[in-house]
Amino acid sequence: MGRHFPKDIFMTNFATTSLMPLIARIVIAAAMLTSGWVNCFGQIEINSKIANGLRSMEVEVHTPVAVQPEAGEEESTEESADESAEEVTEEPVQSASHVTTRGVNRIVWLIHEQWPSLGGWGTFLAWTAGVMQLLAGVLLLVGLFTRLASLSVAVTSGMATYIVSGTMHGMFAMNPFDWPLDSHQFIQLFAGASLCVLALGLVFSGAGRFSIDARHASVSSETKNNRTKKGNE
Repeated sequence: MGRHFPKDIFMTNFATTSLMPLIARIVIAAAMLTSGWVNCFGQIEINSKIANGLRSMEVEVHTPVAVQPEAGEEESTEESADESAEEVTEEPVQSASHVTTRGVNRIVWLIHEQWPSLGGWGTFLAWTAGVMQLLAGVLLLVGLFTRLASLSVAVTSGMATYIVSGTMHGMFAMNPFDWPLDSHQFIQLFAGASLCVLALGLVFSGAGRFSIDARHASVSSETKNNRTKKGNE
């Protein structure tokens, strides 16, 4: 057993200093890149409360428009007019569930609901968060400025968890054993909290061996040692 002990130590060090930081960076980067892309460029469905709030702030909201049938189509559909009327009544085109907006506008609404006194600064902060998600995702994926990028992710995800789970859903005022009763809110809370904790781990541990940060640190150390040797000579 004593003969294999150094190997076990090596494997443990490899996992803690190289493998786990790499996995953490990939997981966080995937979350940041996908969510950042949707926030900056994608369209999401929103409910009537968010839609009305965004309209009151004069933020762009897309509502689908009913397509008018052509003359020939009108004649062919006269026989089924009653059935069509029932279908329209059951599924109105202007349904709030089909209202969409740019992903970042949902963050604008959340900030406005929490801090209405910010005014136009809420839009600036929302776009800053969306762009930072994309930037942090790229930096973490390659392992560049890892601690700084991880700190921004930890702060952003922590604030998002507080606003959504704590303020909107009121989960921090609930009995924790009641949290699992709403599976969506439960998963949302712990997904945000886990992302925050994972990012904080990278803030303290760094990017690990497989990163540009580690390569830069190695080159800097070699350069410093060479200068020290030349100075001693």
